[in-house]
Amino acid sequence: MLAAGESCGDDHRALRGLSRHVAPFRYAGTGGVLVRRLKLDGEAGAGRFLARAMALAWTPWAAAAGRRALLVPVPLHRQRRRERGFDQAAWLAARIGRKLGLEVADAVLARQRSTLPQGDPRVLSRSGNVEGVFAVARPGCVAGRPVVLVDDVFTSGATARACATALMVAGAGEVAVLTACRS
Repeated sequence: MLAAGESCGDDHRALRGLSRHVAPFRYAGTGGVLVRRLKLDGEAGAGRFLARAMALAWTPWAAAAGRRALLVPVPLHRQRRRERGFDQAAWLAARIGRKLGLEVADAVLARQRSTLPQGDPRVLSRSGNVEGVFAVARPGCVAGRPVVLVDDVFTSGATARACATALMVAGAGEVAVLTACRS
């Protein structure tokens, strides 16, 4: 976990169009193990630990500029949600919202078509894989408001940027990202 104000040392081009990104863990190591336990095994204990860490990492912004922020989980396609039995981003967002007293809108973004998982070796371009995939189903919810995208992992930023583009077109005031891990 990085201390407040500490530089992550990364190339920040992945954050283009995003006001900020906060992730309490790196994917390599414990963070990735916890994400996989939640996402693939449905282990609620791992998810509760991740949600607490994410809420704690987001608290400084939530208490200041983010008091009006709307938490919006990055949606799974309905087919993948059926296969998995739940949507890990929506699950995390619900718990973070309760901890921080922030509104959660899990039906604001919609995934228009199924895509390969971003980490699949057949994906030659992460940006191309998610281009035009996300649409805002309820633009009135985001108009003029700061939005915090919630997801499990931030790797290239392609998914977050695709979601942010749709949200900004719908009138969101700004789009930030809160994930459990970053690569």
